[in-house]
This record gives sequence, C-alpha cells and structure tokens, in this order.
Amino acid sequence: MLPPLLFSLSFFVLAWWLYRKELGLWLLVPLFTGLILLVFTIVVELEDVNRVQAKYDVDILLNELRRPDLWAKADLVNNEERLLLASTSSLALFRAVDYLPERKLAIDSTLRVLAEWVGQRSMHKQWQNPRQWDRQVFFLAHTATVLAHYQLVTKEETFDRGLRDIGNHLGKRLQRGRYKHLASRPGEDFFRPADNAAALYALSQYDAYYGTNYLEATYKDWAEYLEAELFHAESRLPCSAFSTTNRCQLEPNATATGLYIAYRAAAAPEFMENDIPWREWLHYFKRTSFSPFSVTIRPNMRSGETVRFCNQGAAPLACKRYEEAVGLWSAAEYGGSYTYFRLFTAVVLNRWLQPVPDFKSSSPTRRTRQLTEVAIRAIGEGI
Repeated sequence: MLPPLLFSLSFFVLAWWLYRKELGLWLLVPLFTGLILLVFTIVVELEDVNRVQAKYDVDILLNELRRPDLWAKADLVNNEERLLLASTSSLALFRAVDYLPERKLAIDSTLRVLAEWVGQRSMHKQWQNPRQWDRQVFFLAHTATVLAHYQLVTKEETFDRGLRDIGNHLGKRLQRGRYKHLASRPGEDFFRPADNAAALYALSQYDAYYGTNYLEATYKDWAEYLEAELFHAESRLPCSAFSTTNRCQLEPNATATGLYIAYRAAAAPEFMENDIPWREWLHYFKRTSFSPFSVTIRPNMRSGETVRFCNQGAAPLACKRYEEAVGLWSAAEYGGSYTYFRLFTAVVLNRWLQPVPDFKSSSPTRRTRQLTEVAIRAIGEGI
C-alpha cells in the first residue's frame, strides 16, 4: 500500500507548491486528484483486508457451480477445462472456509458436486486404465486436489478409494521418475512443470489428510532437477514444457509459468524464502507504468515476440487467458504486495464499473472459462 499512498500524497505536495507560487485555482487540480487517489487507495486496501472481493467471487462460485448443466456430459465442453475449473474452485472454496464460516454448508455441498463430477468413471476415461497414469498427471493432479479438499473440509470419505489410489501413485512415481516429472496426457511426448507442480500441491493435501510424507522428498528432488537441467537458456525459469530430446519444447509463457509458480508456493510454502522463479517471473512478465495503479502481464518473455506454440503452453489454457488472475494468485502466495495491489486494483475497478457477467445466458464453454478466472482470482484474494 505504501507506494500508491506516497504517489497520492505527491499531488498534495504539488498543490502546496502551487499555493506557495500563488497560482490560484490551479492548485485545485492536484489537490482534488490527490484526494481522490488517497481515498481510492484506502478503499482498495480495506476491500483486500476485509476480503470483500474474495467473498464476492466465492459467492459467484457457490451460486454457479451447482448448476447441473455446467457438468452435464457434452461434446462441446472440453473436460480438461472443466477439470481445471473444478480444481481451482475447490481450492478457492477450501480457503474460504476460514473467512466465510457462515457459508460452510454451501461450501460443503458445492465441494460435493465437484467431487462427484471428478469421481464419475463414466465421465473420465482415465479412471478406467490406471496403467496409463504415468501419462495422465494433469488429470491425476486436479482430480486429487478436488477429492482431497472435499475430504479435508467435510471429513466424509465417499471418494476415499479413488483419492488413495491417485495419491499413492503420484507419491511413488514422481519420486522414482527419471525426470522427476510425469507426462500430462498420452498424446504428448513432453512434460509440463505447471501440471507437475499441481501434482505436488495435490500431494501436500493428501499428506495433510492421511498423515503421509510424500511431498517433502519429492519436492526437493523435483526442484533440484528443474534448477539443474531445465531452466530456459535466457532465464532462471523452467520451460512451459520439456522433452527427453529437447530441453525446451515450449518456451516459458506467462500463464504456464505463473501456474507453476503459484502451485509450487501453495504446495510448499516453507521453501519460498529464497525462491528464484517468482522474482524471475516478475522480471520477464510484469509490465509496469509510472502509476502504481496499473500493471499488465506480457504473454511471453520477450516483448514483441510470439511464444512458439503459444496455445499449447499451458493446455488447456490458451496464451493470454487468465494471465492477470494467475499473476494475482502468484503475488498473493509470495507476498508480492506491490504487484498484488496493482492487479487487485484492476479487479476492484472492474467490479465497480462493469456489469455483473450474465452467466445464465453464457454457453457452458464460455461459462467454464469465466468461472475459472473467478476461481483463480478468488484463491489469491482469500490469502
């Protein structure tokens, strides 16, 4: 809050200088500008401290996620997009239990809807062939996240068998894997650090429920392998994807790298103190202006250049999708207060100035993407 506060106060200094120069009514311009910015800064800070925006976004999720048409079987809706929505929403709701205890029953029932959907073996063919799980880390990570959050919040174990199967598989295979990573899906010949970071987060929740210790040893080996072998040549960031023959199959991009950073921090906050990836992400992906009230996220490392295979960089996320929300979540995890304030300011202004999205009239595909952005944003706002 300090930089925007000082920026606001600088207008009062200018007004005082104009007063000393006896320039009359000209001093009213910086005086009123400073007053508006000062009030706005305080209001934004209060909204964050009191989690006003977080509660608003969680209410949206509680209202919309229980609509059955969102989860109905339909060829027009990508199951991976819905799985990402279920996973990020479950994390937002899991954290909301602490600051919205009065909504606990609604949170429980919504988490149940998400758990039932990811647990449908007829809906997700991945359940039917565990022998392929070494190439299904996207499905395993996000499914385990939903099931673990459900059990941690409700203490109800309807889906215990599925969660145990996935947790044991991830815990053992990530640790033994040659590259400390598993493939995201059968149709790819490379590995995605963002999806594997999500798997580590799922393991952290699995450990929290069952009292196992899969995360610690796995995380250490995983992080050391990335640092030693897989950082992009131009940065200390992992590629969006790497393969056994090409150490940078897909270059870093803002969404994939941001998710990798956010899940990495959420999985093991005790290892964040000197974490390089967050600082590197700020350096390459954050574009700022003179004003502390504005920030944009570049989609790639080098301004003006397109990331190769951009839309494959964080499947099922296309480039330039959810970047500000992912940035806000990452900033919140790492205590990047200045970056967080700038991104959060845009969220507050958007809520004040833009109409509430009409989710009911949106197609399931569009609604899935709209709600995913809300969920990712709510995770950071709830910290």
